[in-house]
Amino acid sequence: MAEIKGRLYARASVAKIPLTGAFELTPLCNFQCKMCYVRKSPQEVRSLGGLKPLEFWLDLAKQAKDAGTMFPLLTGGETFLYPHVRELYQAMVRMGMEVSINSNGSSITEEVVSWLRESPPTRINITLYGGSNESYERLCGDPHGFDKVRRGVELLMENNIRFKFNCSLTPYNCMDLEKMIDYAHSTGRNLRVATYMVPPYRRTGETGDFEARLSAQESAYYQVLADFKQMEPGNFVQLVNNMQHYRELTPEAVAEAEAQPPRPMGCLAGRCSYWVDWQGNLSGCGMMDIPKVSLNDKSLADAWQEIVDWTEDFRYSAACANCVNRGLCFSCAAMVHNETGGFEGRPVYLCEKVKYASRYYKEFLDKLPESVRETGTQTEGIPSENCVLDDDLLP
Repeated sequence: MAEIKGRLYARASVAKIPLTGAFELTPLCNFQCKMCYVRKSPQEVRSLGGLKPLEFWLDLAKQAKDAGTMFPLLTGGETFLYPHVRELYQAMVRMGMEVSINSNGSSITEEVVSWLRESPPTRINITLYGGSNESYERLCGDPHGFDKVRRGVELLMENNIRFKFNCSLTPYNCMDLEKMIDYAHSTGRNLRVATYMVPPYRRTGETGDFEARLSAQESAYYQVLADFKQMEPGNFVQLVNNMQHYRELTPEAVAEAEAQPPRPMGCLAGRCSYWVDWQGNLSGCGMMDIPKVSLNDKSLADAWQEIVDWTEDFRYSAACANCVNRGLCFSCAAMVHNETGGFEGRPVYLCEKVKYASRYYKEFLDKLPESVRETGTQTEGIPSENCVLDDDLLP
């Protein structure tokens, strides 16, 4: 099935069919995560015109289906706080769509599960913010957050509703990484760990470093720790071998890369996936709402074509496109923009992260038995450019 869906996405990307899209129903959330790039207060939402009514999203869902969308994602904010999420979800299911839902898990109650189990979603993507109530209080402002999430997960498991775990790692919850991994494993699942937090440009208008994320060195360390804890030893060895291709970024190497052509978009955004924000604007990516086209006075089909045309012509960051470490370091247009304030710059944070990661992978390799260390093969290649957002959009 995964192979069939992979071919479907590949063909949709070539044909520019909007096969998958995120419907960001609300920026409201019962958590107040310090690194969030979407969340707004109720006062801010009111001052900006309020949430879109159910009729807007129902009409958009019909347009999306007619345009070729099969795999929509309902997201937020906290998705289950949108007042009409049940009506919208059930309508999209009746249209024949395979709907996924993003959630922090704390708002999944008996009442929510009672209507979800009637027509279960393709998947619920639950983001963990800690392995203890203490971490939830530090990062999310809720001293009972972990208990609420665990109850929501129990309800999903009791009702056989599919879900997976993501994790956003910050200075406020990194000490719980192994607890979160152990908790995910106790439910029979792995934990997809994101140690890189994109600057919250959409919310604050500010680019570059910010206090609610790990340093580049810390981000690298926890990335390696998560891989070490969850990957099969042989796969981990292969990853370490691949990282041996790392090359120090000298001024000469950077200058040589910048002198060559920039690169096109490499992800699903603007090719077969899209994002509609809570105010009704269409863009290719939720982390980078450039460009964005209002759906208040344009059809989805017309707005999508504008995004497609922009994506086809767009090029960014020659420094990233031609970097000697491109095969080891994933950087995208959204990251470049939100780190540097433009599309031509070099996201130094990510350069530093891969430098430290190459060192930590070697250190963790020594923790494996010698017989295992000799099993890996060395390969070099461009990594998959499916980002966290792509992964949640994929069914």
